[in-house]
Amino acid sequence: MAMARLCLPSLPRVRRREDSLLAFGAEWLAVGGVMLLDLVLALRLDFHLRVGWQDGVVACTLLGLALLLRLSGYQRGRLVAEYVALSAMAVTALCVLTYLSLAAAGPLVDAQLLAFDRMLGFDWRAGFRLFEAHPHVAAALRLAYRSPAVQDLYFVLLFGLMGDKARLRQLFWLFLTALLVTCAGVWLFPAYGPFKLFGLEAHGPFLADMERLRGGARSFALADMTGVVCFPSFHTSMAIAYIWAFRGTGPIGKIVAGLNLAMLAAIPFVGGHYLADMIAGAGVALACIAAVTWTPRLWRSRTLLAQALPQAETA
Repeated sequence: MAMARLCLPSLPRVRRREDSLLAFGAEWLAVGGVMLLDLVLALRLDFHLRVGWQDGVVACTLLGLALLLRLSGYQRGRLVAEYVALSAMAVTALCVLTYLSLAAAGPLVDAQLLAFDRMLGFDWRAGFRLFEAHPHVAAALRLAYRSPAVQDLYFVLLFGLMGDKARLRQLFWLFLTALLVTCAGVWLFPAYGPFKLFGLEAHGPFLADMERLRGGARSFALADMTGVVCFPSFHTSMAIAYIWAFRGTGPIGKIVAGLNLAMLAAIPFVGGHYLADMIAGAGVALACIAAVTWTPRLWRSRTLLAQALPQAETA
């Protein structure tokens, strides 16, 4: 954290006291909306989700801690605890939505995605053989591929303890919108991915759930869900999102950018994705970054215009 203080002198800091019970009220409403969507789709698809009391322990404990920190007056700690609880609930609700999206999807499009890759000159099997031929590089890329949870935690600690609520909200809405678009992609363009296509099922633990869903299974335990996304690649969206989220942070941002570039290189062969998945995932990320950046500005401009018009009429 000492390095963060040296590198981030110009980032905004929130110093005003939060009077509301929840720091992220609108974000909690959005998560509730996703849960309601899950419920509606589950009823329509006769989808049964097995939930145990332990599934909500972490999120409820963190939310309770956030409320205690609010009462104690430690607002920055409250931001961290509440945001982590919010993220855990959002990820859970959206993970369920990926299963529902695949369950409702039509025919698989693996053949079309592979044909698109070949049209671009991308040979997945040759790339995978090269990946496997360099075990040390492969191990490093696997670590980079599994880094989003660590990146997210560091992001929350860094900007939460700085009191930068605006930056936290930006990343939340970016991930929420990107995941919603990704779920739409799963529904419209369902696919197993190259691991299944090339007989490498052992490399894709998520394939078992995908095949069960495609086979008609409609009962899953929440604790065992892994996410069932092929097209578009959400890991690609995350890599671009983290590079953007850590913008303006000096050496920290450069380290994060390098880590996410390594993650991008790992996605086809660790995550079992077509190049088409990555191109779509990049498009999702860029579109959602634009939406998250410009929507508040357009809203403020509209509000200022609405306030100026009555004054102009009376002048």
